[in-house]
Amino acid sequence: MPSDVSLTLIVFIPLIGAMVIALLPVRTDLERFRVRTGALLATGLPLAIAIFDLLGEVGNPAQGAIAQPSIDAPWLRGFYFQLDYHLGVDGLSLMLLFAVTAVFPALVLASWRMRERTRSHFALLLIAETSLAGYFATQDLMLLVLFFWLPVFPLALLVGSGSRPGAREAGRRLLVTQSLGAAALLVAALLMLLQTGNTTFNFVTLSTVGPVKGAPGLIVAGLLLFAFGARMAIFPLQRWLLDGVAAAPTPVAMLLAVSSFPVGAYGLVRVLLGMDPRGGLQLVVPVLLLAVLTLYWSALRAVGERDLRRATAGLLAGSSGPVLLGIISFSETSLSGALWLAFALTFIAPLLVLAIGAVADRGGGAEVSAIAGRAAGADRLKLMFAVGAASLGGVPFLVGFPGVFQVVVGSFAEHRFITSAVIVGMGLLAYAAWRVGTGPFWAPGAEPELADPIADSRGSEFYAGWWLAAAAVVFGITAGYFVPYTVHGTDLVAARVSSMAPAKVPGK
Repeated sequence: MPSDVSLTLIVFIPLIGAMVIALLPVRTDLERFRVRTGALLATGLPLAIAIFDLLGEVGNPAQGAIAQPSIDAPWLRGFYFQLDYHLGVDGLSLMLLFAVTAVFPALVLASWRMRERTRSHFALLLIAETSLAGYFATQDLMLLVLFFWLPVFPLALLVGSGSRPGAREAGRRLLVTQSLGAAALLVAALLMLLQTGNTTFNFVTLSTVGPVKGAPGLIVAGLLLFAFGARMAIFPLQRWLLDGVAAAPTPVAMLLAVSSFPVGAYGLVRVLLGMDPRGGLQLVVPVLLLAVLTLYWSALRAVGERDLRRATAGLLAGSSGPVLLGIISFSETSLSGALWLAFALTFIAPLLVLAIGAVADRGGGAEVSAIAGRAAGADRLKLMFAVGAASLGGVPFLVGFPGVFQVVVGSFAEHRFITSAVIVGMGLLAYAAWRVGTGPFWAPGAEPELADPIADSRGSEFYAGWWLAAAAVVFGITAGYFVPYTVHGTDLVAARVSSMAPAKVPGK
């Protein structure tokens, strides 16, 4: 496994970069260039470490079955409970941690041309990377709560400081919704500790001792579902994401998407199923209903939406439906599919937001009627959107396909009707994506020679889109090498849930 230094560097290099950037002057173009270069360096170093120290471990899938912490040092002692600085990765978290380190250089490149609030933007961006990397790297539940809460204020500030109409309101809504989610997660963690009689928040301990029983277990499960469901924008907790993507600058909207779906999905698998399986078993019917409602409501809203940014956010929110189905089906295959979809969305979501955001920014607005057909000649943006939409729809050889396939295969035997409904809903989501792309890129009768055409992607924006699209293709083609590591990580979770499930009566 990675050395005891590697994960610490991956988590905290961006934070050090943020502190350095906060001290740099930004009076001239050269000084602003230094800020951008510093941010790119602070995101590139963790990626280099992750490539050499994380991806190499995937070649031994058996290591994904049990968490192998890299560092476990005492932190706070002498209270009723103890906190440890405990970092490590396993099959549940390694690929998601790598995805976070891989996507942030693209976010820096997408932000390269920003001239207003340059220093604060990149500093807050790096703080967000620290929080996400720490969230997936930690092996201590209270540290997970801390890293879950940490990006809320930076995201709210980035959204609220935008110049688009409704930016401040969107920032406030994000702050309120996600603060309530963080509070619910904290209460659930403390209640779990009190009910189980533990004094440590260690993942391994909480995932092996007897779970919370009875009504307290259901309360814990409900709090966890609210906290992680709000982060991944499930129905009806989607308003903060829709408003945020619509009102925020395009790079900030990309960051919002990266900070939501993988965080929520991982939390549901790691904490809800891994530490409170009895409570999770009691939520099967509600979560199945939420999966269908999230998928269909989001897809239908995207079909009828006239604002392209909001429609894109709806497409992404709809993808939470199959993720929920995979999680609540409890098999190692469906759980692996849900986590792989979360991994895929880390690349797909910012790619779609980038393509549509670039069109809307240069077209003078996101209304379909204002930019219909004007990006017909923007071949690079068109290709970015096509790769993102196809990946979201589960087209083979792209990054979304392995996750969709595993969720369907792993869920069908247990929930045939709901799985069939989700398959139909995925078709509706693909239709919604086609409708979103048709407006700017493929409007009937549109020609590249139209008056006032929208310029194609170039420079740093193009490199950011190329990086994300390349990841969607590469990990789609090579998924067979990485998926077994994740499957071994979900084995123990599936076995723990299965051991708590009521025995089925033969013939019924």
